[in-house]
Amino acid sequence: MPDREPRTFVPTGDRETAAAPHANGALPGSEFTKASPTRRRLIVGGLVVFLGLWAFAITYSVTAGGRSPERLDDPTARVVETACVGAQHALSALPQVSAKAAAPARATLITREDAILTSMVDDLRAVHPDQKTPATALTDWLADWQRLITARQTYATDLGTDGNNARFVEPATAGVDPIVDKMNDWILEQGTRTDACNTGQLQAEVVFGLRTYGPASNT
Repeated sequence: MPDREPRTFVPTGDRETAAAPHANGALPGSEFTKASPTRRRLIVGGLVVFLGLWAFAITYSVTAGGRSPERLDDPTARVVETACVGAQHALSALPQVSAKAAAPARATLITREDAILTSMVDDLRAVHPDQKTPATALTDWLADWQRLITARQTYATDLGTDGNNARFVEPATAGVDPIVDKMNDWILEQGTRTDACNTGQLQAEVVFGLRTYGPASNT
């Protein structure tokens, strides 16, 4: 039986078509390989432009471009951020209590933290955005903060009576999602202008062990 040149089958739809190798035995190149230098430059340039536009769209939506109806005006956002930064500094100044500390010591720390968070919320209740929708959203956000603070204080009280048997019950929205998810979703609506108000940066969910405030909290 005579020798035959090997054939490579290239899928085309539901059928296979034999593609003969080059005379030197090399397989046929891709369309990109066969394209002229000018065409390759156009393809690469188009890809770079596409990726650049995509990156710009993401950045724009997160920072200046986010135009949610609940977005605060810049002056109001600065006031809110300043209040949260002040609360972070006050919280950071409190003596830390380790997870091994007795229940009464942990309860005392939570109560002192709650006093700072309550002061922050009270200060922000005096803020009144000009637009109705952002004003309503801010009011609802502060109401969620109050629910979270109340739950923390209930836990502190239970620590005093039940000791280590006390359990922290975090409020939820619709009985399912943690309330802090809703609270932090609103913070995301503000771009990066109110990051200090993220509940993680304020360690609002942390009632046990050491606290890490600010961006270092990795929230």
